Amino acid sequence: MNNSETVRRLLKIFETFNVSEAMTMFAPDATYQFGNYPPAVGIEQIKQAAASSHMDFIKSCTFDVKNMVEPGAGVVACEMDIQYVTTDGRTITLPCADLFRFNEQGLVKDMRIFMDAGPLFAKPASA
Repeated sequence: MNNSETVRRLLKIFETFNVSEAMTMFAPDATYQFGNYPPAVGIEQIKQAAASSHMDFIKSCTFDVKNMVEPGAGVVACEMDIQYVTTDGRTITLPCADLFRFNEQGLVKDMRIFMDAGPLFAKPASA
């Protein structure tokens, strides 16, 4: 499996909210950073960060990959739209860019998520 295929598989796993399965694709000393949250280092911190950054606000999410570039040196850049269904019933689609770096074993050693998740936290407009 090449790195781009690994990213696609990882995104599918994230759609199921199976953080434990997703962690099998990360190096033990990996770094994960979602937006402006502090970086998480190591599997346990990444599990906590992945499960807590915005998961309390969403029921489901789907990743619509628009473009993926693998320039070499174990780097993959992924442009996508993420459609969230929130716990209050809203559907919100947000643009996102992720940057992945892989180690020699094909495991994610660094994952950076660049997006404005603010709309997930915003109160719904009054009717």
